[in-house]
Amino acid sequence: MALSIKTELCDLLGIKYPIIQAGMGPYCTVNLAAAVSNAGALGTVSIPGMTVGPEVATKKIREYIHTVKKNTKNNFAVNTPVGENVPEVMLKTTDAYVSTVIEERENDRELRKRMVLYITSAGNPVRYHKRIKDSGMLHFHVTPSAYHAKKMEKMGLDGVIASGYEAGGHTHRADRIVHTFVLIPSVTDAVKIPVVAAGGMCDAKTLVAALALGAQGIQMGTRFLVTKESDFHSNYKQFIVDAGEWSDMVGTGVYGPARCLRNKGAIEILKLETEGTLSEEELTKLKDEKLWASERDGDVVNGLIGAGQVASRIDSMLSVRDVIESIMHGATDIIKKLNGELR
Repeated sequence: MALSIKTELCDLLGIKYPIIQAGMGPYCTVNLAAAVSNAGALGTVSIPGMTVGPEVATKKIREYIHTVKKNTKNNFAVNTPVGENVPEVMLKTTDAYVSTVIEERENDRELRKRMVLYITSAGNPVRYHKRIKDSGMLHFHVTPSAYHAKKMEKMGLDGVIASGYEAGGHTHRADRIVHTFVLIPSVTDAVKIPVVAAGGMCDAKTLVAALALGAQGIQMGTRFLVTKESDFHSNYKQFIVDAGEWSDMVGTGVYGPARCLRNKGAIEILKLETEGTLSEEELTKLKDEKLWASERDGDVVNGLIGAGQVASRIDSMLSVRDVIESIMHGATDIIKKLNGELR
């Protein structure tokens, strides 16, 4: 049994370990979320895409949250990107996700008890904050700067996930890059609400570093993606294990810059963006299809492989429980060693 490092985050979310699994939509994370929660951290249900339309969004997110509820007795979260500078169908799809999650929670006692956190990202959550808070859920938002973290605190959010430029998926604009090691202490100095560190988090060293920088815990995406229980295709996981330094690239995602691993599919999308031959809506739909092709079908040549720079540090595929417990054991060992060096 792993020794426990208990922070304010653990008490707030009702979890054993101060670790959150990142939302990774449009990828399915149903099995992963349940496994993470069962292992004592907080699993997160991801949305099945922003181009699916409100009817599909309602059906799929309802299915996802009830499947996770069935497969874990512990607490879990849900994530929805909330950017507004997108086509109308995506705004309606976002509204459908938020409304369905809140309605399902209101109508289900177990969801009210265990679906405790709504994580918003990739935009300003002001449009949804009151509805989320009135539903009884805690509300965290993913932020790229101390400036945005202070805005979230003023808005009344319960916590922020400070995500450095290293993170996979949506990341910082080129003129506003802040790396994790600079971002986390800046945010923890700027706000009083709990701060979760994200971007490059994957092991005991990064957990201890995050705690030392003032965070209450960490959020991991890529590390959890490469686990035995993860919903992702085995080809996708192996592609990350095989990745080394300089394997990643940043292109244009739905809400801005997004990090993925370099392959034929990513280079083709970059070319289409440069040529401008497709409309924004057509290009966004194509990106979703390429993301699904890699995760669901294992097409790591033509698909898009969303992942963080930390992919270069992941060289094994363990169970979720082994990942979490190795982090906690390793973190306590590091802290003990540091304590022993005090004179």
